[in-house]
Amino acid sequence: MRPFCLKKSGAGTASAIISAAAVLTAATSLCAAKLTVPKTEAVVSDGEYIETFSTRAADIDGFIAEQSARLHPFDRITYAGIGENGRFEMTVERAPEVTISADGEEITVRALNGEKVADLLAREHIVYDALDHVEPDPSSAIRGNCTVTVARSFPVSISVDGGTKTTAAAGITVGELLVREGISLGGYDELNCSTNDMIYEGMNVEITRVEYKERERSHAIPYETEYVSSPHMKIGDSKVITEGEEGSASITITDKYVEGELVSSEVTETDVVDAVNEVIMQGEAFNVPYSTREGSYTLKDGIPTEYEYMLNGKVTAYYAPAGSGTYSGRPLVIGSVGVDPDVIPFGSELYIVSEDGSHVYGYAVASDTGYIKGSGVLCDAYMGTRYEDCLWWQAQYCNVYVLSVGDNSVSWR
Repeated sequence: MRPFCLKKSGAGTASAIISAAAVLTAATSLCAAKLTVPKTEAVVSDGEYIETFSTRAADIDGFIAEQSARLHPFDRITYAGIGENGRFEMTVERAPEVTISADGEEITVRALNGEKVADLLAREHIVYDALDHVEPDPSSAIRGNCTVTVARSFPVSISVDGGTKTTAAAGITVGELLVREGISLGGYDELNCSTNDMIYEGMNVEITRVEYKERERSHAIPYETEYVSSPHMKIGDSKVITEGEEGSASITITDKYVEGELVSSEVTETDVVDAVNEVIMQGEAFNVPYSTREGSYTLKDGIPTEYEYMLNGKVTAYYAPAGSGTYSGRPLVIGSVGVDPDVIPFGSELYIVSEDGSHVYGYAVASDTGYIKGSGVLCDAYMGTRYEDCLWWQAQYCNVYVLSVGDNSVSWR
């Protein structure tokens, strides 16, 4: 008779499990299920393969003997009874084969399905300690054929915080080793390997402590003083037109410390508030000009820095009602003067100052005429609507600087 030889053809079901280690001692109970026919069929399944056998055995023990079935004590059989078709069914659950690799050797043994790895190793007299690495975990259950590996611990060095310690471990990563040893890594600490690297015998894990610290520095930015010239102010007079304000500059410096020693510093942030310069206006005229009309000219020591030519002569003053006009058609405003257009063409830009500098009419435009021609008067300066201002001016001998020469145009022609 041949032993069980199952071919894959389906799957069976179990209703009661009897340890094969107790097959012989349980024969009396199983005999209650003696076969009652001279010849019948037995269906045997191992959970993956199913095969049908012809048998004349009177009971399951006889069937196992008839088939010369070799069962391991850890195998389990499940007897499902005799079916309606007269066949009896049984399932054989083979004990898992486990290869144990330890101390450079491998052995293959049978295990109870579901027993713990630790119990199997104890039964096989394989001793390990807490620093050895057992895979799968000793507390896990054996399910089917597998391999159990026992890796003996070996020395590993860890250099950290100015010292070196030697420990023992096996089968774990550098990260797992550090956790086990209670060594934490800062966010910027450096390792000579990866935390995902597996440890190996003689390995030296080096941890370099790195820390970054920030500090701030700030200082005031002084303001400067700017001077601008004004042709409408007297020499020696000045006026602050913009108040000066100090600025500020602050920087953030990041220092890098390695093992507590400062190794580098870097400016990582800068915040600057610019200073506001003080602006002082200084007078450049001999005296405060009567005309504040604006023009494109500058003064130095009371006289224009650039001009076409200079005339010297009497300059008188006149007033007129508001809304009056000029001969040339240009607006009559303070800063308008009457001239002899044959001497000073209409539209010429002028700067008028008395010879002694006591009276300054200032910037003016040749706009009007009148009695000037043949009167010996060089210019007649418009003083507005007040006769009293004319009395202040009276008649002055002046230097008349022709800044630009007009084209003698009049708007009413």
